[in-house]
Amino acid sequence: MMLAATVVVWMPALLFALGFALAHFTGCRVDEASAHPCLVAGIDIGGLLYALLMMGWLVVLLLPFMLLTLVFWLGIGLRALIGAWLP
Repeated sequence: MMLAATVVVWMPALLFALGFALAHFTGCRVDEASAHPCLVAGIDIGGLLYALLMMGWLVVLLLPFMLLTLVFWLGIGLRALIGAWLP
């Protein structure tokens, strides 16, 4: 259950990172005002880039929940590590 919650909470951040990387590598202009044309292999991906980068606003809202999932999984990892060290 917690794995599914983690995926849902972190998905906007991953989509934002994907959009940022695509915009950077294609040299396309993206801002909050509107979608700008961006042709890649004859296909306009400007609207897609705009939608992906607008996921950043969801990231701002989900930051507390992202922190909770990070603390949860860090606790699970430390518990497993300590369990491996102690007989």
